Amino acid sequence: MLDTHPLRLAFVGVTHPHAHAWATAAHEHDDAVISGVFDPDPDAARRFANQYSAQVIGLEDLGPGKHDAAVIDGRNDQARWLSLAAVGAGLPLFIEKTGGMNAAELQEVANKSAAAGLATQMGYFLRYSDAVAQAQNVLSSGSLGTLTLARFHCAIPDQAWSTMGHWFSDPGNVVGGFMEAGCHMVDIVRHLLGQPTAVTARASSGHGINHAESSLAACLEYEGHIASLDFTAHEANTWNENWSIELHGTAATFKAGLTPAWAQVNHGTYLSSDLLNPLPFTEEERAESARQENALFMRRGMNLFVRTLRGRAAPAVDAADGASTLRLIEEIYASAAADTTPSLSRSTPVLNR
Repeated sequence: MLDTHPLRLAFVGVTHPHAHAWATAAHEHDDAVISGVFDPDPDAARRFANQYSAQVIGLEDLGPGKHDAAVIDGRNDQARWLSLAAVGAGLPLFIEKTGGMNAAELQEVANKSAAAGLATQMGYFLRYSDAVAQAQNVLSSGSLGTLTLARFHCAIPDQAWSTMGHWFSDPGNVVGGFMEAGCHMVDIVRHLLGQPTAVTARASSGHGINHAESSLAACLEYEGHIASLDFTAHEANTWNENWSIELHGTAATFKAGLTPAWAQVNHGTYLSSDLLNPLPFTEEERAESARQENALFMRRGMNLFVRTLRGRAAPAVDAADGASTLRLIEEIYASAAADTTPSLSRSTPVLNR
């Protein structure tokens, strides 16, 4: 696209919890402008448009003549048809995760976008954490030696079921907490390690208004190593604070947290070395650091999308890649549902030692 004007981004669907954060990143970008807002809920569209000095539009108003791309940021059960409407109008897509209710929906969007020659990018913002970049660096440098084990933890705060229960407890919109929030970490796992060759998983359910898994643990098999991935939908920690990555090699061990971002490496001593600046000491400073970092991750993601549309970069994670992430999640769910692992007998005697 020619640099004759800032890129005109139409927000198509605006009720996702991340919609305002992505809109702020677009609104503050010096090469982008929010050119229109559509949502199936006219009141939601009007409020959103007013906040960013944009106009409310209809789906019939989409098109390259008025807009350069669409940001799909509504409910998960709206993602497929909103995306396809924008693709039909000839617009590249920035798609909020999860991108649909299942992998097949997102794959359809990916296929039709590719057939039309339209770029796509998923809204996986946690992959832009400095901790993830450090993990990628130690893997590519070989400084860990031979990787033998990786660990990944992700969660939803228990408090979110009070503040955002209308979103997470709606089975028509959210398949399960692991897909809804844990998809970020599955994206990071695939980004760092690639696609596993096999998965096994277990899950527990039945906590409050949560209609799906309360906790889940998966073992992902790779050639020469395994990765454990665990999730809880009811963690005491605040959002993302306890999300973590561990990479265990024969020469070094890497540990990191996503936000506030920290990373350390240990080469076989009692003390680990910081790869990023140490975390602030006070609660207020850490909360502010997390707030600033989340905004930064969104700006990095939006800037990459703008650069992609300008022909200066390739998407870090397109819709086809997003569909592969959802397929892996579905395989983990299927393994957990199969429940083929034998239970230990309650009468099994404890061995004397």
